[in-house]
Amino acid sequence: EIEKLTLDIIAAAKRFIYIENQYLTSAKISAAIATRMTEANPPDVVVVMPRSGDGWLEQMAMDAARVQLARAIGKVDKGDRFRIYVPLTKGGEDIYVHAKLMIVDDRILRIGSANLNNRSLGLDSECDMVLDAALPANQGCEKAISELRTRLMAEHLGVEVEAVAAQMKTGGSLVDTIETLRGDGKTLELLDLE
Repeated sequence: EIEKLTLDIIAAAKRFIYIENQYLTSAKISAAIATRMTEANPPDVVVVMPRSGDGWLEQMAMDAARVQLARAIGKVDKGDRFRIYVPLTKGGEDIYVHAKLMIVDDRILRIGSANLNNRSLGLDSECDMVLDAALPANQGCEKAISELRTRLMAEHLGVEVEAVAAQMKTGGSLVDTIETLRGDGKTLELLDLE
C-alpha cells in the first residue's frame, strides 16, 4: 500500500517533489521518477539524504544501488530537474538523514516510517500518514504544508525562512531556490554519484 501510495504521489506532482529519506534504492520508485523526467515539463525532484549508509553492509548494498538508480534517472533528466543533496553542519560535517517525508506541490504531505527501499515498501510493517489538501476535509492545509517545507529547506540551507519563501515566490522552482541559497557552512551539497 505504501509503495502504491508513493507511486501515486509521484505521478500526481505538477511542480515539485521534495523528499527527505534515508534510502533511495527502490527500482519502482526510481523508475517512476525517471518516467516523470522524460516529460516535456517535469516537476523538480529534490531528495535530501545521507551521503552514505550507516555501517559497512548498508554502504555496500544501499549506496551502490542508489548511485546506479540515480545515474539512470540522470540519463533521462534532460532539464536537470532531479537532484540529490546531502545536508552539512556549519563545520562542514555530514548530517545523517533518518527522516521519511515527501511534500508534493505544497498540497500533499506524506510522513511516516517507510524508507524508499524494497524492504520498507514490501516486507516490513510500516506506517505512513498522508495529508492531501485537495480533499474537501483537508482544504486550507496548503499553507501549513508550505510552511513545513520552507522551514525544512531553511534549516538545511542555514538561511532564514523568509529567504526561502521569497526565492520560491520569485522563481517557483525548488531546484533554483536551493541552488541560489546554497552556500558555505550549514548547507545542502550535491551528492557525488561516483
